[in-house]
This record gives sequence, C-alpha cells and structure tokens, in this order.
Amino acid sequence: MIKLKDLLHESSYLGQMKDEWYPAHTRDALSWTLSHNYVPLYPKQVESLFGKVPVNAFHVTDPHNIASVANVLGKRKSISTFTKANKSSQLAKGRGVQTGSGGVIFYIEGLLLGRKWQDFDTVPDRTGRRWVLGHHIFDGDHMIVKSAIKKAKLHDYDSWRDLENEISDKHEMSDYDGYKEYNAAIKKELGPLAATQIKKYIDVTNKLLKTHKDMVQGSLRQKSTENSSWWNEILVYNTKVIDCFVLKRAWDDYYFQNDSRTFSDTDDVVDSHKKELLKIVPESKITIGTPAQFRKWYTAREGEITVSD
Repeated sequence: MIKLKDLLHESSYLGQMKDEWYPAHTRDALSWTLSHNYVPLYPKQVESLFGKVPVNAFHVTDPHNIASVANVLGKRKSISTFTKANKSSQLAKGRGVQTGSGGVIFYIEGLLLGRKWQDFDTVPDRTGRRWVLGHHIFDGDHMIVKSAIKKAKLHDYDSWRDLENEISDKHEMSDYDGYKEYNAAIKKELGPLAATQIKKYIDVTNKLLKTHKDMVQGSLRQKSTENSSWWNEILVYNTKVIDCFVLKRAWDDYYFQNDSRTFSDTDDVVDSHKKELLKIVPESKITIGTPAQFRKWYTAREGEITVSD
C-alpha cells in the first residue's frame, strides 16, 4: 500500500529539487525512480515483449492544445486515449481530462503501449516514456517493484538528498562569479549520476516485465468488460488521426476561426486553432456539432458510453 506519509515525502522532496542541477529531460524521471513505485513503459521495450498491436481509440483536447497533439503524431511518444466513457463523465460530453474545456475529439489509430479498464494515472517524461505505478502492471502487487529496486541498492529520496548535499557542500558560492556558474558546477557532477540512476532503474524494471510477462499481459494488455465510473485509459503511440469532431461552441469561437497577434507592439501572428487543426486533418474529415451529436459520432465508431457497475 502507498501510504499518505510516502506521498507527502515525495511531494516535499520534489519541491526542493533544483531545476538548475538537472537536465530538463532528467528531473521528472529521476524523481519517479526515487519513489521505488513506478515502471517506465516505452515502445521498443513493449514491442520486444508483445509485438505490435494495432488499436483505435479517442483523444480529447481543447483548441489551445491542438499543436501539442500534432507534435506526437507518427512518433514513438504515446498519448492517453479512451474507448469507454461513463455517461456522467466529462469525456462523454466531449470535455477534456487535463485540458478542461475540451471540445476537440480525435478518432485515432496507432499501436498499443498499455491499457486498463480505468484511468490509471500514467505520466509522460520528456523522452516519451510513460511512467506507471507498479501495482497497475503487476496485478495489484505493491511490493514487486519496491523489493527489486531495494535489492539493486538504488537510491531513494533520502539517499539522493544526502548525495545532493554531499556534492553541493563541496562547492562554495564565493568560488564562482554567480549562481549560474555555481549551479552549473553542481549540475556537471549530478547529471551523470542521475543518468546512471535512471538507466539502472530501467534495467531492473525491464527485467521485471520480462520475468512477469504473463502477469503484465493480463494486467495491461487485455480488453476488459469492467466499466469505470469515469473512463478507461489506453496508451497509444505511432498515432494517426482518422477523423475529428469539434463541438460547435469551440468551432464558432473567435480565436478558433481567426489569427491573432501575440503582442500589441509586434507583428507576430499566431495561427488560428482552425489552421492548426487543418494541419492534422482535412476539413472533409471534421464533423461539427452539439454534445448530443458528438455522442452519436462517438458510438458510431464503436466508442462506448457506460454506466458504472
């Protein structure tokens, strides 16, 4: 069981980590390894275990995040999608999970990274890996990951904080021209150590996935008849858009239709949300309508609107 004190410990520690001491692509991944709870999933690893499995699903975003979707299409970065939404959830109304207002719904095809009958709170890092709490992968077992990482003698929050203190204590601000140079010197020492921690952690968890392949298959690869009170979650990579639905309230918005200047004192022009969308999908593949019309469009593509069991 993940205890409240552990979550508070993690939150407290992450607030103290200095961005200046770590490369941008390292900081989040490092913090998840220190928890001894997460398993990173990525396409090469999953394909080596299970091959390539094609899936179709839905992804909801809001107009401001259309460009972000464009940045993952056809790539090995995964996106979170769904095929089941409880009738009381925001997804069943075309609203977003992380993006609030939603209004833009993509019907996509791609390759399966992992799936659960419920939202399982996956988190992406900057390299495209998805970090998943181990108990979601190993049939509810909370100790498989913790035990393996402890046996490998990898750092946890406490020992990493001690390491940070040991390295930072070797550097005196008075020896540098300013904070930038001081932090750069610490980063030069911590960066390789963080990279080693992450690599060793991934090696250990990859071995766990291979050892418990049948368990992973049952926990993370199968369709389920269970219904969530919210939605299911399907991680998809190598994503391609088949077609799209846009709620009329979003389509008619001024900024959806019109380009705008970023600053009043410049001539920089930001593309309208419509232009961003048309870079992804042709207008002939876009349907515009009400939430009720969205639900018909969604169910016609084998999306399910469910009621909690």
